[in-house]
Amino acid sequence: MKHNNSSYWLGEDFYDDGRDILTGELPTKPKGKDPMKLAGYRRAIGNFVRIVTGKDIPVRYTKSGDSYTDGDVVTISANLKDKDFDPAVGLALHEGSHVKLTDFNVLSDLDNWIQRHDDVMETLSEKHETIESRWDASDYVKPILRDLLNVIEDRRIDAWVYKNAPGYQGYYSALYDKFFNAKVIDKGLKSDEYTSFDWDSYMFRIVNLTNPNRRLDVMNMSTIWKLVDLKNISRLKSTWDALELAWDLFNCCEQHIPAMKKPVVNKPKSEEGEGGETPEEIVSRDKREKKGEKFDEAGDMPIDDGSIAEGDEAMKGEGEGEGNNEMPEDLDLLNDRQKAQLEKAIEKQKKFQDGEIKKTGVSRKMMDQIQAMEESGVEVKDVEYNQERYDGSSYRKTANVTVIKNLTKRLIETVDCGMWTSWQDNTEVVKEGMRKGIMLGKKLKVRSEERSTKFNRLRSGRIDKRMIANAGFGAEAIFSKVESFAYNPGIIHISIDNSGSMSGSNFNQAMTTAIAIAKACDMIENMDCVISLRAGSSFGNDRGYGTAVMLVAYDSRKHGMAQIKTCFPKLSVSGSTPEGLCFDAIMKDILDASRGKDAYFVNMSDGCPYFDGYYGEGAYKHTRSQVKKMTNEGIKVISYFISRYVSDSDTNNFRKMYGKEAQFIDTSKIAEVAKTMNSKFLEVA
Repeated sequence: MKHNNSSYWLGEDFYDDGRDILTGELPTKPKGKDPMKLAGYRRAIGNFVRIVTGKDIPVRYTKSGDSYTDGDVVTISANLKDKDFDPAVGLALHEGSHVKLTDFNVLSDLDNWIQRHDDVMETLSEKHETIESRWDASDYVKPILRDLLNVIEDRRIDAWVYKNAPGYQGYYSALYDKFFNAKVIDKGLKSDEYTSFDWDSYMFRIVNLTNPNRRLDVMNMSTIWKLVDLKNISRLKSTWDALELAWDLFNCCEQHIPAMKKPVVNKPKSEEGEGGETPEEIVSRDKREKKGEKFDEAGDMPIDDGSIAEGDEAMKGEGEGEGNNEMPEDLDLLNDRQKAQLEKAIEKQKKFQDGEIKKTGVSRKMMDQIQAMEESGVEVKDVEYNQERYDGSSYRKTANVTVIKNLTKRLIETVDCGMWTSWQDNTEVVKEGMRKGIMLGKKLKVRSEERSTKFNRLRSGRIDKRMIANAGFGAEAIFSKVESFAYNPGIIHISIDNSGSMSGSNFNQAMTTAIAIAKACDMIENMDCVISLRAGSSFGNDRGYGTAVMLVAYDSRKHGMAQIKTCFPKLSVSGSTPEGLCFDAIMKDILDASRGKDAYFVNMSDGCPYFDGYYGEGAYKHTRSQVKKMTNEGIKVISYFISRYVSDSDTNNFRKMYGKEAQFIDTSKIAEVAKTMNSKFLEVA
């Protein structure tokens, strides 16, 4: 595959078109970019850039088309075509390396640096008729020197990355293949195109020195090849070193560039000076005489003594130099179409060198969605489980679960999801949960109490002052000891089934209970609380069956109670029941959070898992395996079945998943929840 480097970290499903393996049909997908994929792409690229550069360099999508590296920010394209992924990663790493290694002050000081070379500027103004003065010479030198500097600086920083981050070489190879190793570039290098002694030809050949099809038999390129010395480019330690080499290249090439003449323009005699010459012609003749050219007695025509190059001879410059060997036998010839393609490829390379690569931008709305998802830590997790067939056999299956680690108001306002709506208003449910939470918090105050017990009349310990008087009568048990007991720090994770069947009183009761527990924990020292919701729901651009979504709506470790008051009124039910898939997606976080704490996992649901093929015995066993992972780590699990009427089938299946941890109670009676919670607290004690 063309994206075999980026697929390692993005996963093949990132490129998966969702084609049905049985029917070969593609699912109906909305047009446009996927903000979740774009958010994941930027996050991954940002991590790579940070690793390579060792700096926290912002990585963003361009909004207006062309992008550049300004020394502070790396811009990336929003184009998600798989063929462009690896080159895009390579380009981002390339730009990030510029931020780390390039001294952008060199470019800003380039004018002053050039003007310090007065002797060269004077020589150029004498050589070229089109350059009127040394100041004009600076204008002639600057764009050429800047381009040469860009080439050398790119080779310098790319060599640094190759040496210091070998794991990223694949991305650079893809980048070079796209911009420097195109077939038409190969053919152009092997041809006689761009072999004249002019700057367009020199730049084409120098830019493509890394291409194995380079020709060193033309234009003194063998000398330039030795001067650049790509194998030892790491000898250049700074951008200033790169500038010095670029300056040497300029001088090396310039001595082979023929003098530029002013075009001859016939002007009326009224504008001519004495002798029939215009002022410009007089200046031109003076310059040419200084260079040793001889004129006839009338001063009109130069005398050809063999020192003046004309025609093909003039194109050779002022000496052939080393490297102008015989033309290779396999010289390629380009037709008109290939010549046009070559010009476009060269223009593409120039844009790369100038940092003006066209990149697909995103709209303001899309950017808001991407930023909202990044702030919320949205990511997709792959969950594997064994799905059973009707004949009792099973096969391994993978499901994608969208995990939202941090619900924010911005996410609710900018991203569509079935688990929240802008018009929803559960304010009264939130208020009721807060009120009951205060009641529950008072009942669970035992969790934050520290108890001390004093034992006296002991034969060892600290002397009990009240018993000292008995020591003279032979009493030996005059010591005492105080034992204190305090509960360990704790954490409760409450996970609510947010599927459509929970609509109405069931969802309201579950939310009220969860908010009450969160409020109670807020009143207890060293007790954290997490509330998550799960459902098979639409999210972002995902439609159809939707996706399994695990939403962490509240986490007391980073949220205050204002989070509940702000976001919870907008929460709503949606879709089906992924159950164990969602537990599995965040299991590592659940287990990590429980280390060294009294940990509890509280589940609230109204039935059994059913989501896009995830149902039956395979789903029951998978959910049960997740419960066992928690209990094996010492997490106390309570699972509430919320319903007024529970069938025998529901009871059996629910117990298959949660075992003795299954509780069939009326959750609307908060006292029963307090009783159950107290029971779990005492188990830890």
